[in-house]
Amino acid sequence: MNTNTIKGQMPTTAIEDLKELASRAEFKKLLYVPSLNWVLIISCLLSLMAWLYLSNEWLAGNLSAWWLTLLSTYTFFIFILTVHEASHLVLSRNRWVNDILGTLLTVIPYPQLPIVQFRHQHLTHHRDTCGVEDPDDYLYQGAWLTRMLKVFTHDFYWCYWSFSNRDSASRSTTVINLFSMTIYISVLVLGFTSAYWYEFLMLYVIPQRIGFFVAILMFAYVQHPPEKCSVKEQSPFMTTAIMRGFDSPFAKVYFGQNRHLIHHLYPNMPIYRNWQAWQLGKDIFERQNLANIGIDAEKFTQLNAQNQEQHKQAKHNQEQQSHLYVTIANIEQVAQGINCYTFEPSENGQNLPEFEPGAHIDVEVKDGLVRQYSLCNDYQQNDCYQIAVQCEENGRGGSKLLHEMFKVGQVVKISKPRNLFALKPASNVLLFAGGIGITPMLAMAWKLHHQGTPFELHYCFANTDKWAFKQQWSTMPFANNINVYIDEDNNSAALNAEQLLSSDASANVYVCGPEGFMNYIENSAKKVGLAKEQFNKESFSGAEQGDVNSNKEFTLKVTGHKQEFLVPKDKSIIQVLKENNIFVPMSCENGVCGTCKCKVKSGEVEHKDLVLNEREHFEKKLFTPCVTRAKTDVLEISL
Repeated sequence: MNTNTIKGQMPTTAIEDLKELASRAEFKKLLYVPSLNWVLIISCLLSLMAWLYLSNEWLAGNLSAWWLTLLSTYTFFIFILTVHEASHLVLSRNRWVNDILGTLLTVIPYPQLPIVQFRHQHLTHHRDTCGVEDPDDYLYQGAWLTRMLKVFTHDFYWCYWSFSNRDSASRSTTVINLFSMTIYISVLVLGFTSAYWYEFLMLYVIPQRIGFFVAILMFAYVQHPPEKCSVKEQSPFMTTAIMRGFDSPFAKVYFGQNRHLIHHLYPNMPIYRNWQAWQLGKDIFERQNLANIGIDAEKFTQLNAQNQEQHKQAKHNQEQQSHLYVTIANIEQVAQGINCYTFEPSENGQNLPEFEPGAHIDVEVKDGLVRQYSLCNDYQQNDCYQIAVQCEENGRGGSKLLHEMFKVGQVVKISKPRNLFALKPASNVLLFAGGIGITPMLAMAWKLHHQGTPFELHYCFANTDKWAFKQQWSTMPFANNINVYIDEDNNSAALNAEQLLSSDASANVYVCGPEGFMNYIENSAKKVGLAKEQFNKESFSGAEQGDVNSNKEFTLKVTGHKQEFLVPKDKSIIQVLKENNIFVPMSCENGVCGTCKCKVKSGEVEHKDLVLNEREHFEKKLFTPCVTRAKTDVLEISL
């Protein structure tokens, strides 16, 4: 492995590409797992019925041994796929239902592969594919004939591996592993010593062994050639080979696993959706360095390199076009510790690009230090941009440095406006701002005023010294739409969000401010039954995955464990649980795949994943402990 990589951490460029995929609604729909996955359940039940029917036909003399072996092998191939999918919680969203259902469906054909044991070794394979901890690395050692024998008997090695690595599994997993293999060996002994050993061999052992051999050969051995693939820390797109040739027909008979890479990126996606996922994200996948094998593999490798170079050039051109140089025309203190900066075009006679309320710009404070700030002026002003910046003494340093360095007349590099918090068409609107969160709300208020859309702006701040734009307040044409709430003023009414939200259940709601403020508004919205489509928020916390300085430590409680755990700034929940021998299934460790999803019992979380959908983020009942952290001082979760 490259010594510059950090264990478990994907390259930034790969995360950016995976973020782009996650932003595509049609792609993200493919990650959804139903309460019961009837496609897999019915497929397995039909395979069980087919196996029984074929056995009966052979015993009656109506089917040759050749056809029995061929057709029964395929049913056992389906059985092992069911075990595989159950290990990834694809049979059901509920883990207990998933594991019980998977066990009931596959315990007869594969008693030696209980779901929990298979999950233990298989998720280790996903987490460290092609690495030193990968259980399947064993397959590539020895001569060709030795390797094929290993493929044929790989389930026995899995049992051995799971037992040898029992420290990384729960005690129940180890017990179930040993019990299941004991049962399987007992079945083999009883079957071969009985008077019906030949029937046992033909109906059970041969199709089971061949079905298992085909599955491991095609899904494990062929897919991860060590001479072509690499660990995810170097590139998650290189962990798995891309099989070229006869793509569409091969995908149909091979369950889309000629693009097995999709399964490794998104193991919780049902495998029968993998080919569709490849098609939806083909432009992104084909610009990566890929481990191509099969027909015209070298040609595709060259094509991938060309696509990558073209994308880099296009991205460079886009970045060049997306930046502007502006002059600081005015700096005004609009509240204690808050300055308003007015930017004008550096060249006379130029207009700045138009923007919509809710938009923000990147501001280069100094070389290599960029911060995002919302535009707060009237969107109809195309001759200037305005931002308001609060100097955060205990922040990450950007705002403090900006206050110190920026002077009138200085030329500053900014981006063109980008909008991730846009107003939606609505008959009426409620705006809630806390502290410096007033900035995007002012821009929204200007537009709603110009449109004639009924709205109210509710602005909360600590004291009158923190009242931003107080001097301009009375001259604003929508001043009558604004209500202010001062925390330290006993004469100021307290904000009753529930009452305001329930008085107009049809209003679209926009919130911006500190986390505690937004949590209060969001919880109030849930209590009054506000639809998630009506609720919109923007956080100013600035936390990003991997930004340790913006993290805070918190106490973690786990249902069923008496001990409490301190999660420090520089460690994830997953890491802390692992250190305390609490096993949580995980794969990507970067918030991409969803394998480690857990339930929130109490407390608030700050989502940083790329896999949960908008509703799951809104409801905050599930989270990914590999990247998501607590907003509150104490977080209780259920595994």
